[in-house]
Amino acid sequence: MAETLKATKREKTGKIANRNLRLNGKIPAVLYGEGKDVVHLELCADQFNTIVRHGVKNITLEGDVSESVVMREVQWDTFGTEVLHVDFFRAGN
Repeated sequence: MAETLKATKREKTGKIANRNLRLNGKIPAVLYGEGKDVVHLELCADQFNTIVRHGVKNITLEGDVSESVVMREVQWDTFGTEVLHVDFFRAGN
């Protein structure tokens, strides 16, 4: 079962930009795969945390990017309580 997650493209990347995203309740993410360009995204932290708690790996992105993706990697803070970054891989047909 695939969950739906709202994703917005982000222009700024790097440590300071990502820190500011997290302070505003967002999570930086990246979408790659299938020989297409890499897309930098931002996700709503509350919505993403709900999906992670349910153990969902297959996700449908909506918003600036509309694709079916697989959650490839989730990077957590030192204590394992806050998501720092997410990697998505484009799901093959």
